Amino acid sequence: MTVGIARKLSRDKPHRDALLKNLACQLFQHGSIVSTHAKCKEASRVAERIITWTKRALTTRSSVSQVELKSQIQSQLFLAGDNRKLMERLFHEIAPRYLERPGGYTRVLRLEPRANDSAPQSILELVDSPVMSESHTVNRGNLKMWLLVKSVINDDANQLPHNPLTLQNLHKLAKFKPEAHLHDEITLIKKILFEEMSMPYDEALEKERTQALLKQACSIPLPKKQRKPSSYVMVSRP
Repeated sequence: MTVGIARKLSRDKPHRDALLKNLACQLFQHGSIVSTHAKCKEASRVAERIITWTKRALTTRSSVSQVELKSQIQSQLFLAGDNRKLMERLFHEIAPRYLERPGGYTRVLRLEPRANDSAPQSILELVDSPVMSESHTVNRGNLKMWLLVKSVINDDANQLPHNPLTLQNLHKLAKFKPEAHLHDEITLIKKILFEEMSMPYDEALEKERTQALLKQACSIPLPKKQRKPSSYVMVSRP
């Protein structure tokens, strides 16, 4: 069941459900996908629901509940062809990453409009994706981290102070990751970006800069979310 107003995406229900299942499978398989903004928002709901069910199946002690949850998860996925090992990936790689996170497992970032029809595009990605995969290949799925590190490199090259918003976003990344692990990932991304931009890379200097950067970012308090005041207040039950 979808909470709130769901987008119909110019499709009937069976076609829409099949589309969202396919997008969720591609997200879990590759870590990020690019589609129209409306499709990314709806696929994000499906993916978050699947991850929540997987977390419940990992933490529950009842075997009956585990079977029911696995059945619910399988009903939301295409488990054929390249996706036949998707359940194993969900239970052993993706869901354990978010056991301490109460929600917000995906992120939608807007991109430039599509070239042929100017449709609004977005990228849907899993948050806290590792930079280096288990097969020791570079994973560029966590676009937000790559953009933040590139902004930091530009600030250092131009000898400019870091933007407070950049530091706040780094603090958010450090909230659910060990500082040493985040330090290693930022250093690795810096090395890759320096090579792509044909800039000289001093490993000792960049490690020192990264350590100082994280210390500065974690010292900045995160802004508290403020709820917007409701325009309608029910005084008494009608």
